[in-house]
Amino acid sequence: MTSPERPELERVRNWSVGLAAALGTVAGEVGDLARRLAAGWPDHHGREWSERLLTLRTGLERDTDAAVRLGQAVDRVADGPVGPATGPRLGSTAARRADDERGVRIPRLDDPGGG
Repeated sequence: MTSPERPELERVRNWSVGLAAALGTVAGEVGDLARRLAAGWPDHHGREWSERLLTLRTGLERDTDAAVRLGQAVDRVADGPVGPATGPRLGSTAARRADDERGVRIPRLDDPGGG
């Protein structure tokens, strides 16, 4: 379930759901075409083309699964906290320092900052 405060995630989730549905439909049609081709063209060339179509269908099914996983990942991100990003602060092109400390900082066991 995506958050109403993050409409961009809702758009991405809807897009991935639509993409998964479209890819699933195309994969089914390609599989049906491969079956009809194998039945109507029973020689070596027909089998070869049918195998090519089945390989295409397998690729489309993988892409369908990837689109579903993208939608699930968006839902996980949407359920996460909406706050400042954690992690190291990086410098920008504004030529300002990202951190006031200079040089290498070696973590110690009694370091309250954790690293």
